[in-house]
Amino acid sequence: MRWTLIASLVVLAGCQQMQPAPHPTTLPGPVAAGRPEAPIMVADQDWAPCTGKQMRKYPPVLDEPASTYYAGPWCQDADGGTRFMWMYAEPLFPGETPEEVRGYVNEDASLLVRGLRTTGYQPVRAGQRGDDVFYEARRPTSENLVSVAVLGDDVPPEGQAYAGDNPLRVVVAVRKAGPDDTPSPSRTPSP
Repeated sequence: MRWTLIASLVVLAGCQQMQPAPHPTTLPGPVAAGRPEAPIMVADQDWAPCTGKQMRKYPPVLDEPASTYYAGPWCQDADGGTRFMWMYAEPLFPGETPEEVRGYVNEDASLLVRGLRTTGYQPVRAGQRGDDVFYEARRPTSENLVSVAVLGDDVPPEGQAYAGDNPLRVVVAVRKAGPDDTPSPSRTPSP
């Protein structure tokens, strides 16, 4: 009987070590993940929660960033089009670094770019701003230009995306294409 009791205690002690690391539940900043309820100023620009009319302009081929990790979207009518913004708004897990979070946000933006590419959008301007995604594209038959960009500062080590006035964010913009917004010619392999 003593061996069964000892074996049971060993199993229970092992189970306690297998519990996942606790996820932070409080957000030290002014925004929480999910849909926004109020306007906000970011990088000296006013943004308001998106209206239904504005969301109809969002490219239907693109998913929205996950509301479990991002606050948004906020919208802004600018440059003859509409801009959509999502701020990273999730606390850091224990041991997670601001650089890792920036990498995750860039991966999310890269998935949006992939969504454009796989649905017939061709690059107009693409590259990186520092280590961040920047991509503009349009369909040859469309009058609209769509851009995806990662902007803002790293999240602070405490784990809140919104610090100062330049939070880490993904911005998708849709506007009428101008004369310089011609898709790059396709490259064909040389024989």
